Amino acid sequence: MSNHGQDHLHRLIHAMTSTEKRYFKLHVGRNADPGHNQQLMLFSAVAAMTTYDEAELLQRFAGEAFTHRFAVTKRRLYEAVLRSLDAFHSGSSVDARLARSLHQVSILYDKSLYEDALKMTYGVARLARQYDRHPALLAALQWERRLVERDNYAHTDTDEVARINAEALELRTTLDHTDRLWNIKSHLFMELYRHGQVRDADARQQVQQLLGDPLLVTDPATLSIRPRFLHHHVRSAAAFALGDAVQCREQLLHNRALLLAERERFAEEPNLMLALLGNLAYVSAALGQGAEALAFLKEFRQVPADWNMAETDDLELKLFTTSMSLELSLYLSMGALHRADELLPAVERGLQRHGDRIGPLRRTGLQYLIAYVHFLFGRSVPALRWTNTLLGELRGQAGHDVSLAARALYLLLLLQLGKHDLLPYAIRNTERFLKVHAASIRSGRLIATLVRTLARCARAEEERPVLQDALTQCGSLLQDPYERGVLEQLDLRAWLEARMTGRTPAEVITTRHVAVN
Repeated sequence: MSNHGQDHLHRLIHAMTSTEKRYFKLHVGRNADPGHNQQLMLFSAVAAMTTYDEAELLQRFAGEAFTHRFAVTKRRLYEAVLRSLDAFHSGSSVDARLARSLHQVSILYDKSLYEDALKMTYGVARLARQYDRHPALLAALQWERRLVERDNYAHTDTDEVARINAEALELRTTLDHTDRLWNIKSHLFMELYRHGQVRDADARQQVQQLLGDPLLVTDPATLSIRPRFLHHHVRSAAAFALGDAVQCREQLLHNRALLLAERERFAEEPNLMLALLGNLAYVSAALGQGAEALAFLKEFRQVPADWNMAETDDLELKLFTTSMSLELSLYLSMGALHRADELLPAVERGLQRHGDRIGPLRRTGLQYLIAYVHFLFGRSVPALRWTNTLLGELRGQAGHDVSLAARALYLLLLLQLGKHDLLPYAIRNTERFLKVHAASIRSGRLIATLVRTLARCARAEEERPVLQDALTQCGSLLQDPYERGVLEQLDLRAWLEARMTGRTPAEVITTRHVAVN
């Protein structure tokens, strides 16, 4: 039985850095009876556990009174750890400073120190404007209103009231724009994450309807900074969904320029720049701009130093998942397959190290890339092993491009390895998937039919017309924006040419890129 519902304390303590743990022990130790502190005892015991085991804790502290109401004891320790973390990080971010200052305004107001409270409120408002912290600015304006109302408006005038009202109106407009654009973004990104690029006319129409919102049609220069960023962000994602890489790149470049020009406002959100540069690298590679893509990847890796990002587990995880996925994708799109192959050991070690901490989309994406590189080099056994692993995790992403590409890759690998006994079920499963989740994807049906036909061929000469016909169909499918997404994930043309010539897909792709360049 899982301990996940009971191990909240264990998860919190193990998420702490060594410095945070030391601060907690010093903080609690200053207020504890010498030599006997229940919270410190329990904290140290839980911190030493690799896996949470409550029975072991109860046995270890059987003589202690706190085990009689152990749930209460754990809750109190959990709250004490959170208070310690709150104190430790009280000045570590703008949001923390704003929250602390607003609380201090409340304290000063309750003590009737109105002038001091008003002065601090002005400071909160300045800081909130500087970093575009609209909720904090709204709270500061609310305090300004309460403070001018005191003593029947004896300490204010009409100009001050007009100023507060004008700022509130401007802020409400900004908040309304931000909320509307965030809502559009969320609907668009949920579809992208779950289903990939648009696959039919209905999906395209839905994206076009989202783009028809007045805030996405208006001149972005008329918007304030945060809504302007969201404007370009939404339009770049919509362009990607529609397969318009040129427009996607243009919108991403607008946001890159905005982040650099307004760096102070976004100083505490460097993840925005990380995501932006990662997307720019990917789209540039898709447009065949390999040198520019590598330049953006280099800039991506410099963001932590340039933006003074703290070295945390979260940052390490983001850098691993995004950087490795990007680099593999770039090398594959550029035809630098041996460089992609050289990365595989590092990617496999990273997946083993970070495990379930990687989100399912990122994890299955990396697993697919590993399987695909093995497949391109003709290493069918490890490719099949990785494909089996990721197919077991793809149930929650049934309509995503990677999901279909992985199923298609699975069929090709079974054929390559001569596992004809597994093919009938695998083909039926793929066709069922296409019917339920992606009925418009002709490339998926082409691969299922192709594998079924090739499995029935007794001699190599029987295969050639089948392969040639499939190669012709691939050419037309690549011109279809609804089909291109899957065929960019799985280069079926390279596999067909390789099977016809006795080479590996990697050799075919390398030759193709040498000829183009």
